[in-house]
Amino acid sequence: MRFVALPLAVLFAHSALAASSAPIAGFSANYEVLRNGKPLGKATLDLHNAGNDWEFVSDTQGTSGMAAMVGAEVHEKSTFTWNANKPQCLTYAYSQKALKSKSTSITCDWNAKTANVDDNGKPATVSLNSPAMDRHLVPLALMVDLKAGAPSLSYPVIDKSHVDDQQYVQAGHENVTLASGGTIDAIKVTRDRGADAKRSTTYWFAPQKNWMPVQIEQVEKNGETITMRLASAK
Repeated sequence: MRFVALPLAVLFAHSALAASSAPIAGFSANYEVLRNGKPLGKATLDLHNAGNDWEFVSDTQGTSGMAAMVGAEVHEKSTFTWNANKPQCLTYAYSQKALKSKSTSITCDWNAKTANVDDNGKPATVSLNSPAMDRHLVPLALMVDLKAGAPSLSYPVIDKSHVDDQQYVQAGHENVTLASGGTIDAIKVTRDRGADAKRSTTYWFAPQKNWMPVQIEQVEKNGETITMRLASAK
């Protein structure tokens, strides 16, 4: 029995060390999803240690209107490591089921310094000259930097054919109304897409919730607004 127990003890010790050395804690959170202020569905975000690596999983499900009728679902999963307190992409998978299905996958080979991207059946190889993340990992990077009081918020993000340098700016504190009721103080962060951009992405992170995003909002070119508001978390 001792022969079996020793490898298991080493494994669990390594897993605990990997979790304790992470710059932010794992979490699981539930959100309500609104379209233009009206109920659309529900979403979950889950960050957890998976042994040697970490996993960040997002699931969104339509529960109202047309989204419910067509069984709309979006699933995203990133596996990654922490590199200098930044999430570094290993794999990424995105799937959307609705009136029109979509899928994207990324597999990073850091020895070869390349990322193999498949966007709806269109393959591409992206050169990786330095550590980079997939788009799904950006809110985790923002959590880390806001917690540390970083002076700038800039991230190399693997896109369909290249690595995009995404810039974010802090826009002060705001009180955010939670789906569960009440308000919470949060730091507002917006993506800098340039003066002429017709799309916007905004996050609100709450120091009281270990810097978790308590609200996420995406405004599309046609003015449609999708909002996620925190309902519960652990």
